[in-house]
Amino acid sequence: MRSRRLIAGRYRLEEQLGSGGMGMVWRATDEELGRVVAVKRALPLFGEHAKLLKREAKAAARVNHPNVVTVYDVVTSDDEVWLVMEYLPANTLAKQGVLPAAQVARIGVQLADALDTIHAAGVLHRDVKPSNVLMTHDGRPKLSDFGVSRSVHNDVTLSRTGGLDGTPGYLAPEVARGEDATSASDIFSLGATLFAAVEGVSPVGKAPNPQVLVWRAARGDIAESHSPLRPVLSALLRPDPRKRPTAAEAKQMLQNAATGIRHRPPILARAAILLVLVATWVVLSLPAESGSAAASAGPSIGDPRTADPCSLLDSAELKRFGNTDLDPDYGNFNRCDVLIRPREGAGEVDVRLTFELVPKTGEVPPGQTSQVGLVQVVRHPTYNNSQCMRTLVMPDKRHAISITAKFNRTRFPVDLCAAAESAVSTALSRLRGTVPRRMLPPAPDSLINVDACAMPNADILALFPGIDANNPEPAFGDWECRWRSTTSNSTLMIIFDQRDPLNARDGKQTTFAGRPAAVEENGYGDNSCVSYIQHRAYTNDDARPAIEALLVVVFGQQTSDGRLCRLVNDISEPLAAKLPG
Repeated sequence: MRSRRLIAGRYRLEEQLGSGGMGMVWRATDEELGRVVAVKRALPLFGEHAKLLKREAKAAARVNHPNVVTVYDVVTSDDEVWLVMEYLPANTLAKQGVLPAAQVARIGVQLADALDTIHAAGVLHRDVKPSNVLMTHDGRPKLSDFGVSRSVHNDVTLSRTGGLDGTPGYLAPEVARGEDATSASDIFSLGATLFAAVEGVSPVGKAPNPQVLVWRAARGDIAESHSPLRPVLSALLRPDPRKRPTAAEAKQMLQNAATGIRHRPPILARAAILLVLVATWVVLSLPAESGSAAASAGPSIGDPRTADPCSLLDSAELKRFGNTDLDPDYGNFNRCDVLIRPREGAGEVDVRLTFELVPKTGEVPPGQTSQVGLVQVVRHPTYNNSQCMRTLVMPDKRHAISITAKFNRTRFPVDLCAAAESAVSTALSRLRGTVPRRMLPPAPDSLINVDACAMPNADILALFPGIDANNPEPAFGDWECRWRSTTSNSTLMIIFDQRDPLNARDGKQTTFAGRPAAVEENGYGDNSCVSYIQHRAYTNDDARPAIEALLVVVFGQQTSDGRLCRLVNDISEPLAAKLPG
């Protein structure tokens, strides 16, 4: 394909702009009218398919709306089908980043109005997504890419021949299951598009394999927004298409939301303002020297080995959700938990606070971000109502505090995100300079004093095929370390753990270097094998027996001969011999 080529004796190609699922787009000059247009060459289509594309393009051309990219013409040149459209030198909504809820609501009003007009013309868009929304210089959204649209009056669906109608991440559940697209599925895709604009990720999250996103949509694993747009987005994203609003109803709901946001601060903004006032009061209440130091340095975790994660949680503050129990011996040394149980009946919620390292890329999982003093608070989307997660990014941008509320056992009526927000408020109010230190020093032989990355020597690492021994990946406090294979997708992890004594549920009972141990296939998820090696026994704060354990985890492709667990056994024996004491 070359520039300056003349299409249909009228449209002169000037510059290739990009390509999409249905073809290639060029900026061109309409030499008959002397105007700039965008022309799109459809993927090779012949016979009945080419006729259908022309029919659909003509149906789209019937749509005249200020928030829809206008289709001027459909022409055939050298047996190729070309769509001629309005040219807009604009970025897409996908490139705008996370936007304020009020702005997203205004964008949604215009897009819903556009879909109302499109549906009234007997046309489905079938691929509403952020990259198909062009944003003009004056902030006006325009729906583009009608190359996958179809008339609802046609009996044959053109793009069904190529697979699913739409893009993973923005597919309606019924479309993900293979059903035909409808106007209701356009509404779901609109909701997913607005969700991504306000949350930074689609309502089915991210995954390296697009099929995972399709599966999530098909199962109805749809996240809840935590922005002021949550009620309207929840309506647009209902898994049952019969319960979604029409485009006209969606427009009214979004208009009401936009008006409401303009006339009152969002709930999250009010909470942030309150927390800033509390933090300001605390700083002003300190002596002048301490206040100055805190203001200049900002909150920090300090020495990982003495920082107390439990100092930032308060079980009493969480009692409104049920009976609470603070557990400092639940997992690694960078973690503290408050377990919430109903006052009657079964169930358990775990509110977990964990000290973490920010990835070297500086990226944390996407979500709605706010600033409370010098701390960045990221509220992540919630999936399947099974857990709610928050991240507090510290001023040094190297350390973070993760707060997660999730169900451990039988569910009971409790708002996970309300519990997580309560824990966030407590942590922020207690972040006055450096995190408080642990009240008691650890036992001299505790694994808290050991560097996980330094435990295996060269001979032990050589047992793992293709290991990248020179590039270990330490976690917070050096209490967890990961090595990757350069020859396969296998991974080795060494993790320190505080837990209940080993029992039959932990897998096959064995010993390594004379220490009690257990080995469990898929004990750390699918395609894994893990060994639990007892290091030392002690009595926890509840006067119950507990142990510190070394975990050896291998991830990779499971085989019928148990290769992963054989590898775990080979590595566990010499590692157990290196444990202190």
